[in-house]
Amino acid sequence: MKNQFIQALALFTVLFTACSKNESSDPVGTEGKVSIKIGGVSYSDGGTDPKLKLSNTSNTNSAIAIQKASIPFGDELTVLATLSPETSNLSNILRASAGLKMATSPEPLGTGAKYAVAAYNSAGDYVKDSGVLTYTGSGTNWNLTLAPGAYTFVVVAVANGQIFPNINFNQNLANITFDAPGADTDVLWQKQTASVTANQTLSLDLILSHLFTQVQATLESTSANVVGNITSIVGSSMSPNYGTANVHLSDGHFTQGGSSTARSISFSGSGLLWTSSPALIITEGTSAGKVSFGTVTLNAVQNGVRSGLINLSDLNLQKGVKYNLKLRLVPKGAIDVPNSNYYWSSANLTGTSPITLAAAQYLKGSVYSGNGSASYCETAIGTGWRTAAQTEYQSLINQGTVRGSYNGQTGWFLGTSVLPTSNLDNYMFLPDNDFTQSGSGNNDIPTNALGVYWASPTVQGNSKPALILTATSVSIVNIHQNNWAAIRCVKNK
Repeated sequence: MKNQFIQALALFTVLFTACSKNESSDPVGTEGKVSIKIGGVSYSDGGTDPKLKLSNTSNTNSAIAIQKASIPFGDELTVLATLSPETSNLSNILRASAGLKMATSPEPLGTGAKYAVAAYNSAGDYVKDSGVLTYTGSGTNWNLTLAPGAYTFVVVAVANGQIFPNINFNQNLANITFDAPGADTDVLWQKQTASVTANQTLSLDLILSHLFTQVQATLESTSANVVGNITSIVGSSMSPNYGTANVHLSDGHFTQGGSSTARSISFSGSGLLWTSSPALIITEGTSAGKVSFGTVTLNAVQNGVRSGLINLSDLNLQKGVKYNLKLRLVPKGAIDVPNSNYYWSSANLTGTSPITLAAAQYLKGSVYSGNGSASYCETAIGTGWRTAAQTEYQSLINQGTVRGSYNGQTGWFLGTSVLPTSNLDNYMFLPDNDFTQSGSGNNDIPTNALGVYWASPTVQGNSKPALILTATSVSIVNIHQNNWAAIRCVKNK
């Protein structure tokens, strides 16, 4: 009887212990910990999906191209416009290892920003959310425990002073949308999929993406003497800019809503350079963008006060991208080579009657006898233009030269010792050309020459300086005036 009692007591003890363990709320041994940190904020690289990409996911979306335009400003000036997405200074290795699909380097989420984090299981079903939190610094984390498995974590944030959108997180992720009332809300978003393992801590450092588009513009005059100081910019605006956005929580995509109203832009500055305040707009990227600088007034030493409108249209403004729009005012037919005290013509002279500018720097243009070239530049482009002289070419050569090609045409870049790979019209390019040797006199063209340019507007006896391009060098020598060479024009700033 005693043995039976002992056996029954032992069985009761085992059953009680097992039940106690099943009813315990202690997660040790069955759950994993998750710590989510907001690592910063960035703009998109212009692909179709703003979320973070895993490093082993191929991305077939190409980077957004730099957009350029040249538009007249009155009869004597040209506006050279460049719209470019801001790029990150992160190395490709860092971007790949972090799995980031972003264009700009991350900046901290501002103190006082409102944000919320929600977790969903592999089926997209709601698990839990943080509620709306206030960001107080880089150490602000949301910590939670979850059963082992695959989860999707989604973050939404707005800047300090903005109203956090009304979001019902407690439903399947695929069904959740929310409204943003205007571009100034500046909604930030991010999603990350990760697996939770029992007895381990999963740390996520999320970089949030801006969903809306930002444009900041600058207008630069390249000479107080010829172009003029900028004295006012009035009536500037940007479009399209829709009133609302309906955002899908699952992927950050949004549908623009309401009507499009041009967004006003304010400029400030003095002298040669004016800059706008950054402006946010809501656009899906399907409508052509337009930026109007309104009425721009200049005051030049040579030309006095003049005003005109500057309007750019057919711009490709993609969602979630940060753009820099740079406009430079130059004389008509000119390029502004960095660190040069002169304006250079945008191409070689071409034709005979009339003489005009070739359509691009890389075009060879025509060649001309040296004894009649003095007035060709002024005839082709306007007052103050002349055939480039030896000292003016030498000022560029002293800064560096490098042989290369532009649109398949070989030649030399002057004013730089590093071969340009983009924005080639920011540099002086002289293409090899079809010069003609006359055979007159003793100062003939070198036999290894690939291109010849007159380097003086005047004849000195029977000869005059010429710029000689070979496969290995750029030099200036005297040749007979009866030779036929190309002409590049120059004008004082």
